[in-house]
Amino acid sequence: MAYVPDRGDIVRLDFDPSSGREMKGPHFGLVLSGKAFNQQGLAMLCPISQGAAVAARTYGTVVSLSGVGTDTQGAVHCHQLKSLDWRACSVRLKETVPQYIVDEALARIEAILFE
Repeated sequence: MAYVPDRGDIVRLDFDPSSGREMKGPHFGLVLSGKAFNQQGLAMLCPISQGAAVAARTYGTVVSLSGVGTDTQGAVHCHQLKSLDWRACSVRLKETVPQYIVDEALARIEAILFE
């Protein structure tokens, strides 16, 4: 059976098309939706960047991957949560993060949406 993204997976995919201040091109992303949802062809995920993201860090909307034991380094941009057709984006599994990283990302999204 072909790979289906699952919550906590770090995947490589293409974020284009994009516009404005959205992340563009190929990047890693953290999948936050569960496999049952993702089997339908869409997945909810946040891009990961190694850039400065000064404003995002100031407002507390990123989760750092520094020191968590993953090969992927950078910051999960919770303020850029996206629903993407992962099949069309040529998604490829890189690795899986510890559960506490998923929990932290979901908590930041909850704060953004329900504050």
